[in-house]
Amino acid sequence: MAVDLQKAIARLKPAQVRAIIDTALRVEPDDFDDLPAPQVMLRGDGWTGVTTTIDADGYRAVLITAGGRRTSSRTCTIIDPEGSTIGAFGADETAVAAVAATAGLIAPRLLGEGPVTLGVLGAGPLARRTIAELGQTLHLAKITIHDPDPAAAAEAAALGKIVGDAATAVRDASLVVTATNARDPALRADWVAPGASVLALGADRRGRRELDYRLLADAAFVACDAPMVARVIADDLRECVDEGHLDWQEVTPLHDVLTGAVDARVKPDDLVVAKLIDSTPGLLALARAALKA
Repeated sequence: MAVDLQKAIARLKPAQVRAIIDTALRVEPDDFDDLPAPQVMLRGDGWTGVTTTIDADGYRAVLITAGGRRTSSRTCTIIDPEGSTIGAFGADETAVAAVAATAGLIAPRLLGEGPVTLGVLGAGPLARRTIAELGQTLHLAKITIHDPDPAAAAEAAALGKIVGDAATAVRDASLVVTATNARDPALRADWVAPGASVLALGADRRGRRELDYRLLADAAFVACDAPMVARVIADDLRECVDEGHLDWQEVTPLHDVLTGAVDARVKPDDLVVAKLIDSTPGLLALARAALKA
């Protein structure tokens, strides 16, 4: 019998979400030969994407993201090892929680020494949840935020200083977070300070890009939570590779960074970039944990 997964997941506390995502990220990724590649369907401004993941127990999650010019929505279906549907749920809020928790967990691995100054582009639910998560894992000495939407900026005003343009928000930041739905790059290379770390969380579908290609070309280290998914969906990475400024072999799986298998930063002035593109594994982990709670 299908269960109300949305309600079950909503009962998880932020600390529980963080612990669940941490455990999921540390599991060695399996290479499932029969796992479908991400599917993308485009028509005009309409966009539909399908990503699938499977865990070590054989449980699967299928995430469908559908959107238009300005909005999108996510629906996730959880399937047991026998192929029976356990439940489906609207996954917008859960995806925000999963991505923000991942950002909070990975950020300390990207940063150099010294106080953390945070610059944020975007002030929507993902940006606000991410600022809260970063506050749990970092000492944030200063937070500046920019969003061209006055209503979104007003909602984030209690979290940091709202500034009028993107360059000012990130100019002196040691950690830059992008959480936008930008069609054209929201973050330019010449705005970013030497030695900064960049967490790109938005632009998670075709036709969207947050990162100036020069930022990726100049980076000493580039990581991604799901490089294989990024090859299909992450246009800022895809286009940089297609134009010869980056090679997929240079994109390190986020798992290797979080577990300490590789060091993201070698020199203090290294530019470090991490792109998050696929929340499906996190959704599966949260759904399974909620069922056990």
